[in-house]
Amino acid sequence: MLELFFSAAGAGACIALMMLILKDFSHSIAARAFLVLIFGAFVHLCHNWLPPSLSAHAYMIESATPAFFWISCRLIFQEGKELPAFGSTIAVYSFIAPIAKYLITFYLGYVPDWLELLGREIPQWFEYALIIMGIIALLRGRDDDMVESRRRLRWAIMGAAGLSLGWAVFSFNLKFGSAASRVLAIDVSILIIIWFLFKGRRDIWGKEPIELDEGSQYAPSIKEEVFDTRVASVAQSESSQDIEVADSVPEQESEALQHMKIMMVEGFYRRENLTLKDLAKAMALPEYKVRAVINKELGYRNFNEFINEYRIKEAAERLINEPETPISNIALDVGYRTLSSFNRAFRKEKETTPTAFREQS
Repeated sequence: MLELFFSAAGAGACIALMMLILKDFSHSIAARAFLVLIFGAFVHLCHNWLPPSLSAHAYMIESATPAFFWISCRLIFQEGKELPAFGSTIAVYSFIAPIAKYLITFYLGYVPDWLELLGREIPQWFEYALIIMGIIALLRGRDDDMVESRRRLRWAIMGAAGLSLGWAVFSFNLKFGSAASRVLAIDVSILIIIWFLFKGRRDIWGKEPIELDEGSQYAPSIKEEVFDTRVASVAQSESSQDIEVADSVPEQESEALQHMKIMMVEGFYRRENLTLKDLAKAMALPEYKVRAVINKELGYRNFNEFINEYRIKEAAERLINEPETPISNIALDVGYRTLSSFNRAFRKEKETTPTAFREQS
């Protein structure tokens, strides 16, 4: 009876959460992946009350939950990065294998040992790996995240969804703990997630798509608008490669922002292994204040994205104006430790390689 009560309460919370996400955040790929995760939790809560004919189908949906936990964590907290091929392969196998096992078993009429291994045991281990990978994605890049609501949500999901999902999957697969405890863990995690999700609202899911005016061929991204209004030009002199910022400083700019812009003009961004902590220390300000300046006043959602704008802007100018300077030298001069990290950042900003950019110019 207790399990039924917890299941009904959790299922109702799942429905409310899915409706809210569909209503306000359906434009976001991250929100859609998270929606599938919540639907998997809903099916898990209803599993024991479904007719036997639907039980196998419910299990196949539930087997996809760890995969979408990992995918959601990657899309929300490692925004802009592609899903790695290795993780994607594990994720696909973890929910395709149980489906194949079900179909082959239905055809053969029995379960061979090899099918049990490939269709149940290996996917279970992959589910454990996906949960761990999801938690790692939560932890990575926390210091570089400029969105305060998303930083808080990292810990909420790690503590709630990650651990409760882990408890539900591990206890079910390894046959320990009661069904009621698994349902209660999911209920608590959903309530915590609802609180933090909608406390942060739109900040978490990323930027909404920009609507073009009728007849418009191009609308600049928020990042481009912000950077282009902050930086007037990149001027090169014989003695330095400093970025020159527009002379006029809007009255609404805070003192902290003006200080930060001066530091960037002086080339602070060129420091190797530069972190938000380093910048805050140099500005003699708490990290949360520097984070707020970069996010709220400049519109950046990630510290590396902010720094890379300056680095790549200078690098692009030098690639054109210094055709004889090796690309590796330019990469090191603007603050990158390795040529490979410079190439990745340059390709992301310019959608081409440094070599191709130089040849086209």
